[in-house]
Amino acid sequence: MTVAKLAAPLGAGRRAWGWLAEPGRRIPVVSATMGLLWTVIMLCRLFVGGAVGLADNFDGHRLMCQLQVASVPNGHDVWAYLNPVYDTHVWYGEACSAGGTGEPYYSSEWYFLWLAKLLTPLFGYHHALDLRMLGIVVSVFFGVAIGLICAALPLPVWVRVLVVSLIGLFTADSAIAPYFISPLSEPAAIIGMLFIIAALLRLLRRNYATVSDLLLVSAAVLWTVVAKTQTITMFAGVLPAMLIRPVRFPLLAKVFRRRREPEMGPEPRPRLARRLVVGGLRRTPAFAICGLLVFGCLQFSASQSRWLTEIYYFHQVFETILPLGSDPEQDLKDLGVDESLAKYNGESILALSGPGEVPQGYREFLDTMSMGKIVEFYATHPGRIFAVLDKGLDAVTEARPGYLGNYLPDSGEPAYAHENRVFVGEALFTLFRPLRWVVFPVLWLGSLALGLWLAFHRRLGASGRGIGWVLAAMSLNTMAQLASVLLSDGMNDIVKHSVFVVYSTYLLFPLLVAALGALDKIGRPDQFLPDQRLPNTGVPWPWQRKRLRREERIRQEARRAAERERELEPV
Repeated sequence: MTVAKLAAPLGAGRRAWGWLAEPGRRIPVVSATMGLLWTVIMLCRLFVGGAVGLADNFDGHRLMCQLQVASVPNGHDVWAYLNPVYDTHVWYGEACSAGGTGEPYYSSEWYFLWLAKLLTPLFGYHHALDLRMLGIVVSVFFGVAIGLICAALPLPVWVRVLVVSLIGLFTADSAIAPYFISPLSEPAAIIGMLFIIAALLRLLRRNYATVSDLLLVSAAVLWTVVAKTQTITMFAGVLPAMLIRPVRFPLLAKVFRRRREPEMGPEPRPRLARRLVVGGLRRTPAFAICGLLVFGCLQFSASQSRWLTEIYYFHQVFETILPLGSDPEQDLKDLGVDESLAKYNGESILALSGPGEVPQGYREFLDTMSMGKIVEFYATHPGRIFAVLDKGLDAVTEARPGYLGNYLPDSGEPAYAHENRVFVGEALFTLFRPLRWVVFPVLWLGSLALGLWLAFHRRLGASGRGIGWVLAAMSLNTMAQLASVLLSDGMNDIVKHSVFVVYSTYLLFPLLVAALGALDKIGRPDQFLPDQRLPNTGVPWPWQRKRLRREERIRQEARRAAERERELEPV
């Protein structure tokens, strides 16, 4: 009786392990576990020992006022401490707009804030909105993104766990996680970048794409760009990845299906011109979806307040180009701007605030300045490129703005104090600072080269090549994001604006680990077998699992029947 009681748990454990041994069950369980685990880890990281977040830099008002709430004064400077509590307040007209222009500020972060406001009273908080509730909401979505990435990675389970754990560790870094409890729009863009990785891995797991997977990638990109328009640089890597695979579309399949009789022999390889035409036509749905996505994002970017464009041009010229040169009047002349405006050299746009007349030549500056002129100036002044790039790389190594505090007013910490609960990425970047001109170009360009090498490797299956495409896409986004920061707001608040460069660089490390896992698959025959598609592609749709299990049983019965026939054959 005692032996039977002891053997029962062992038998249950063996049955549970056997149940998990099937790939169709093991991957969903591991992915859900990792998502739940990292949700709990992120919540502990944000709340254990006292809540930490990021103080407002006056940009939060343009979103919070749309929820009809206002921050509760705490007797300290706005930048000094995190102020998480907001009470109901009705805003009208220009009081709720981007910079008092009367034009609203749009961001998908509004949905996170709206959900946090909806849940705030349910969790016992005594204000209309508490940003600590926002931290809970964002942490849950972060866990969902981690689970989806784990499910979509076409690698062994232990490698999946390692990759998503590195993603979680770098996201929990003190340069990234405090944004989760803040009134700023960065959290939605950070979560959107993770969903883009998961959607791309699912899109590229086979030799063909589907319309549903293309729409998932488009939705993730649209969410991210709407959260923060500077992330429109994601197009640099995402669009090629969306177009690389032919689309399995029933209507196109009927058009291009060709039947040949067996006695006619194998079909000859078509000529290059026909291959290009057929390849383009087979990607027609992808071209259409990408076109609509680009059009929608550009329209949204154009709909943002013109005041933001004015800020970008002013800071680019007067806070970036002129201070990095030695002759401000000549620089303004080269830009076609009134030289009398040189008195604003090194000033932010706040120098124009307050009563008084518009400076001479400023209206002409706004009418004539364009991104084309700025790019042309840098092209004709190549020395200035290295100067501004050095400032950008230095801002990346700094990782987070030093003027925004992380603690609550009643935490006992001094004003503007920074928390360092998780500092792996920040410490790594601090070590990189003296070698920033070597480390970052090698990391970004090396990741791009390795990703493209994997993406076009002939002895690697579609899922392994997909990892290469994701790595190349993220490295392209990182470099394009840095260029976007330097060409828009320039040196103004450059450390905070470089957060997506920092986070994209963080993500390259776990993606490089995934690339090493893909290297191990080169030349292995099992990655090309139909029987191996399920474990290599992650989680099937719920309505596909029953069919996949039935097909697997049929294959196993066929293999057993073939083995029995071989045993019965005479020797």
